[in-house]
Amino acid sequence: MSVENTYKWLEPKPYNKFTKQWGIKGRNMTVWNLVADIVVSGEMPEYIAWNYRLPLEAVQKALNHYYANKEWIDAEVDETGGRLGLIMSEPHGHYPKFRIP
Repeated sequence: MSVENTYKWLEPKPYNKFTKQWGIKGRNMTVWNLVADIVVSGEMPEYIAWNYRLPLEAVQKALNHYYANKEWIDAEVDETGGRLGLIMSEPHGHYPKFRIP
């Protein structure tokens, strides 16, 4: 079954085996890669758009997608962090502490 993509700035990334997240068209980045600084650090979407040289609309669409799929994206991000050896000291939305070997 094929899903038609009508998003201007978002697209599936089927070649990325480690995530089900959609990504930013024309970029090798997932929605979380783009919105993490907004969600975690409180950066302004305008700054993120400027920093990544993207239209503000692209950042807003990524944020909308994140909030519409927050539960499973957060779970995926937390699971990936666990695989990489990160320990979440606070609920999702705070910087993790690194495990010291």
